Amino acid sequence: MYKNKESLSTERVLFQGTHQIGMFCQRIARFGKILISGALGCLSMAALPSAHASVSALEKNFVIPNFRFDDGNEIELRQHYRTLGTLRRDATGRAQNAVLIMHGTTGSGLGFLRDQFAGVLFEEGGILDANRYFIILPDSIGHGGSSKPSDGLRARFPAYTYEDIIRAQHSLLTNHLGVDHLRLVMGTSMGGMLSWMWGVTYPGFMDALMPLASLPVEIAGRNRMLRKMIIDAIKTDPSWNQGEYDRQPDGLREAVNALIVMTSSPLFQQSIAPTRAKAEVLLESLIDRYTDRLDANDMVWAFDASRFYNPAPRLNRIEAPLLAINSADDQVNPPELGILNKQIQHVMNGTGVVLPITGLTRGHGTHSLPSIWGPYLGRFLTLTQSDTYTKKLELLFPRTDDWHREAPASFTARFETSEGSFEVLVDRTWAPRGADRFYNLVSNGFFDGVAFHRVVEGFVAQFGISPDPQVTKAWESLAIKDDPVLASNRRGCLAFANSGPDSRNTQVFINLVDNSRLDQKGFAPFGEVTSGLDVIDRLYAQYGESSGSGMRSGQQAPLKQGGAKYLTTHYPLLDYILDASVVSTGELLSSATPSVARESATLCHAN
Repeated sequence: MYKNKESLSTERVLFQGTHQIGMFCQRIARFGKILISGALGCLSMAALPSAHASVSALEKNFVIPNFRFDDGNEIELRQHYRTLGTLRRDATGRAQNAVLIMHGTTGSGLGFLRDQFAGVLFEEGGILDANRYFIILPDSIGHGGSSKPSDGLRARFPAYTYEDIIRAQHSLLTNHLGVDHLRLVMGTSMGGMLSWMWGVTYPGFMDALMPLASLPVEIAGRNRMLRKMIIDAIKTDPSWNQGEYDRQPDGLREAVNALIVMTSSPLFQQSIAPTRAKAEVLLESLIDRYTDRLDANDMVWAFDASRFYNPAPRLNRIEAPLLAINSADDQVNPPELGILNKQIQHVMNGTGVVLPITGLTRGHGTHSLPSIWGPYLGRFLTLTQSDTYTKKLELLFPRTDDWHREAPASFTARFETSEGSFEVLVDRTWAPRGADRFYNLVSNGFFDGVAFHRVVEGFVAQFGISPDPQVTKAWESLAIKDDPVLASNRRGCLAFANSGPDSRNTQVFINLVDNSRLDQKGFAPFGEVTSGLDVIDRLYAQYGESSGSGMRSGQQAPLKQGGAKYLTTHYPLLDYILDASVVSTGELLSSATPSVARESATLCHAN
């Protein structure tokens, strides 16, 4: 990971060492949905079949009359797009939940609706849940349903550039969709490069930027050579006929050959094609898939659109926090060039991440697998919330009345996490002081961004240490007195951790099994998980006690002093809480009858 001195101080996410890479593989193997068979990293997701997720998108066109391109040509431009979710505005009327996601070369916004992408990000409980965000998926000029050479103009189509693409997208947002501000701008490959362009061209328009599989410099070296090979393979074929062909020219196949080499993933391709025969079959199937879906003119114009791309001289104009994610096996943007390391220094709030090569990365195509980089996105969104500074001030001064309210007789708290969501029903009669403290921690946002720092299979999942060491220090002396143990530490029940009498503070654990033996040690449950217990069971547990352990272990000092920076450096695969909130009041658990709907095997109230 690379970052400059002024970047987000709580974010450090470079994976290093074989031990952490092994953990990374295990983490990915159970985070979200991954399509392995038949997948190959490519500049876009256009050429590869995949099931679509269950999310529903609205698909429309926006026509821009007399759109003027940088080359001086004007046409009536059709800007095709898809949206998910509903646009919401703040009290001033400014858009507050819009997310722009841009595809790669030869792709379209449709690719983001595939299960491997939308099924991880957009569905209920996902990091970009379409119930919470207004997601905009435009087809760039020359791609998908937007105006492109193959519509009829062929070689007479304007020689568009990336600058043209983002101007058309900006017009779509501001003049058609009424979006005057973006919560997040992100993109894959070409879309990643467009994300850099958005940052330098419209620096005050977004809260955060996340380019994937891209670099913020002029396309040169091997990258430009391969793009030129693709272009020349088509244009030097006589059957191309200056773009006026009746059937796809043979040069399209040669161009596809170069594209396959350009975006190949050696480790993955060796694993699925370990023999000469299998390799040749794979090659032919890839060529057929690409040539069946691509048009020669569209391909030439798309690959040449990057010819003037070079945001490097203007990187200091970027105002929003930026998180750039590349993969070490990306041959389009190889890390050995050192470009990301150098250029990120010029971004005021910039962070660079290079994911290690594993059996589950897909080279350049890793950009389309949020199962791999999704945790970074979730943490980045938490760190870039507009109210982060105000919330920190509130957490630093917890002695106000807002932190000492009596909890309702019962209430439900909902936790959105990097693994999914779960709900907790709290009964104040079980442990009044514990219920009050938990209610105030949840209500005031203390748990937002907090990691599950201790997950021990067959025992507990523990959380509650702030990612900010200053906040942790502010709470050190604010322990609450003990409650009598009236409920039992059975599976799904929650209790505050402690280091002895009257030492309960902010750390809470969820019992993963029947731990009723803890009842005699003063751990007083105050509620139970009523939905999402399977989410708790899936929390990353490979670190065990090493990533923080319990309050009585004496091993938490590095975590408390280092906060998020310590965890993401040494234990980067931990799951964490995106958002916690009180969602309703409900029945008292002490008087409730276990129902079929409740996931816990028994009620905690058993004493």
